[in-house]
Amino acid sequence: MRSYEEYRAILVLWEEGENKKAISRILDIPRRTVVDCIKRYDSVQGLEDSIERASRSTPDEALARIGNAENTETQKAYAYLLGLYLGDGSISLSKGHRVYKLRVTLDKRYPNIINACGQTIQVILPNNHPGSAQKPGCIDVVSYYKFWPDIFPQHGKGRKHEREIALEAWQLKIVDTYPLELFRGLYHSDGSRDSNIVNGKSYPRYAFRNMSQNILRLFCYACNLLELHWTIASNGTSVNISKRPDVAFLDTHIGPKS
Repeated sequence: MRSYEEYRAILVLWEEGENKKAISRILDIPRRTVVDCIKRYDSVQGLEDSIERASRSTPDEALARIGNAENTETQKAYAYLLGLYLGDGSISLSKGHRVYKLRVTLDKRYPNIINACGQTIQVILPNNHPGSAQKPGCIDVVSYYKFWPDIFPQHGKGRKHEREIALEAWQLKIVDTYPLELFRGLYHSDGSRDSNIVNGKSYPRYAFRNMSQNILRLFCYACNLLELHWTIASNGTSVNISKRPDVAFLDTHIGPKS
């Protein structure tokens, strides 16, 4: 996945007559990526048309697809992306595109999570082609869509831990049905599997850390639905899952981040 700016740069050079090998060398982008970009979009106008197509649907259409209980794959994907968004995501207005930009900032050490994020967006919005942008130690998975604030109504001004975060009734219905996917998304964003030292012995545990008390409570809500025992750490911003049966369950269904 690449950013809009990188895709556009490839296509500008292609239209100027540069060959694929030269474009790869000039932009320091793998030749395979250059080939795929040209094959997918063909031109700068093709790239812009793709973004426009992704924004033509209405929020009612998108929410109807997400809210349809028969769309099991879509609802699971939504619960997972909701967790990623609440942990590491943000939504902002992209002036150049007249659409909103969803950005999920993920640790570069976990390429499988980065790929899962992009694939999940495409499950929810089949016509959307997410890109990415490099940051020191991180990758931003980026998706442009006109109605992201309708998909995630938790969007608002200011940092999440400085404002109220509450799920809508239709979101709660999805979470109640697929709590493991919400747990997975939250864990993949702000969670860890680490060691708890007790009397000199090391025991594995799962932990989730977030500055927002509302998001912490939502994580605990998912734990309750999964019948996992949890405790709040003394710092008040972490939740720990330490009981052996619970850790074994999560090792089976979630596993370490990768």
